[in-house]
Amino acid sequence: MWKIFIWLRAAAALVGGIWLVVTFTPLVDWWARLLARPWGDCQGDVMIVLSGSALTDDLLGTNSYWRSVYAVREMRRHVFRQVIFSGGNRGGPGNKTTGELMRDFVRAHGIDMTNVTVESVSSSTRGNAVESVALLRQGAGPHGKVVLLTSDAHVWRALRVFRKAGLMEVDACPVPDVIKRYGNWDSRAELFVELVTETAKIGWYRWQGWI
Repeated sequence: MWKIFIWLRAAAALVGGIWLVVTFTPLVDWWARLLARPWGDCQGDVMIVLSGSALTDDLLGTNSYWRSVYAVREMRRHVFRQVIFSGGNRGGPGNKTTGELMRDFVRAHGIDMTNVTVESVSSSTRGNAVESVALLRQGAGPHGKVVLLTSDAHVWRALRVFRKAGLMEVDACPVPDVIKRYGNWDSRAELFVELVTETAKIGWYRWQGWI
């Protein structure tokens, strides 16, 4: 029994130490900025917007919301030959994919949807890449420079997955998602878990040969 108590006390001390480091040092901000490199300028011929989470009542989750907000801003700032919202995860009973929910958000803000396409098959970053590249190859003529809009912590993995899928001329258009939420100190532990998860996914994707 005494040994169990010692182990529990050590575990509690470890968790407490990690919480203090995560909350009161710039670790989370530094980690997110490292994964967001290189930070592009979002100018190109084609913009691919990667979907994130969705709630069960067909509403956008946090990362999908911010990606949609920045998609609106970039589509107001630049004229793209084509915009693809990529993501087939379904948010709820309305049977709309996350990519469709993001498209609807952008449309509601008065953006011209003439050249907008939704890719509704993929359910992972690798799927985003494979299906989006297939869509681009179906088009007539060269597609030009592609910019990839996704959350800051997702950039490192997403860029490499798209290049591995055959899209070499692609730059990042990071959304300051984790970096923005880092400003709330009580969110830093949650963000730390997100970064650990993303880093684990990078390891898994490398193991699978997808990056």
